[in-house]
Amino acid sequence: MQHILAFFDEDQIYSDRFKKFASAHSNCPFTVYSFHDYKALEHFSQDHPIELLVGSEIKVSDHDQGAHTPGGPESTEASFDNPLYRIPARSLIRLSESPPKPYSESATQSSVHRNHEIYKYQSGESILREILSVYGKREESPIEYNGELAKLYLVYSPIGRSGKTTFARSLTKALTKDCNPLYITLEEVSDLETFHGDALFHDTLSEAFYFFKEGKLTKSRFQDLICHSKDYDHLLPVRTPEDLTTLDSGELIDFIQHIRSVSEKDAIILDSDSILSRIEGLLPYASRIFMPITEDSSSNLKLGLLESHLSRSQSPEVLNHITKLIVPDTEKLHPSIDMPNASDTLMEYTSAVIKNYIYF
Repeated sequence: MQHILAFFDEDQIYSDRFKKFASAHSNCPFTVYSFHDYKALEHFSQDHPIELLVGSEIKVSDHDQGAHTPGGPESTEASFDNPLYRIPARSLIRLSESPPKPYSESATQSSVHRNHEIYKYQSGESILREILSVYGKREESPIEYNGELAKLYLVYSPIGRSGKTTFARSLTKALTKDCNPLYITLEEVSDLETFHGDALFHDTLSEAFYFFKEGKLTKSRFQDLICHSKDYDHLLPVRTPEDLTTLDSGELIDFIQHIRSVSEKDAIILDSDSILSRIEGLLPYASRIFMPITEDSSSNLKLGLLESHLSRSQSPEVLNHITKLIVPDTEKLHPSIDMPNASDTLMEYTSAVIKNYIYF
């Protein structure tokens, strides 16, 4: 018989949506029940043995605070002001309203504190993955990061022909004036191999995924994967589109966090494809998310749907890190006395973006 996972949030749509997702997921070892009313959860717990309770904070009245008796699962100081600790569940995981801190900032925290609090505003897949990791259903050891992490700048757009990749490469090139960046693309098909004459004989992002999956992506091995060109350093893209499925979305987060630690770079510029589910879990880790768009009215609907989704799935802090851009179309630019070629115009534009949104 499967154990019971009780999922609580006062937002009924949110809690029911997670129950539907987790119940349909083949890797979920629990029978999932969702609750948005604390009294209903309390009543349910009296007749059902809850193995794991996952829940958000509850608004507490003065009467509730006075009636509380310390105890319950994983009792800590928080149990005196969080009614969830009254529920007789074997284990409890808190849903946090705040984005996760960078690993370097949380290094002094106890592992128990980190492992029993997960970020609320992320995809259902990421939440379930963290739940399983905390509960101990996954066998792999957590990755530990030492030292300062490279900044992460994510370039994403749901709109085609928006200049996304052009801007991502221009951003990397412009940043080389002040720091040591690394360009990585998650596109299924990329012409980046033209930057390296020995592309057929050089390891790519495919090999980086493989080494990471095997736990063998050391600092020295990663350094060997980096290609050096006259414009900037980069990883060659995946050999085949299928290689992008080597890591699921949760593993991709761990991969990016790992290379931020071992790359010895100041910044990682991640040029994503248009599949939001692949990179949505990375949004809270990005210092800035650049979103190239177009002035084409037909793209407004797609952009509106995206913004509606992100407003529900991401925190205000993450949303504030999203910067929409209209990238100059280098194919339509005409030379002038001040700007003799299109690349100069693009670099001037990119430099202004860096000044306004990175070095502000």
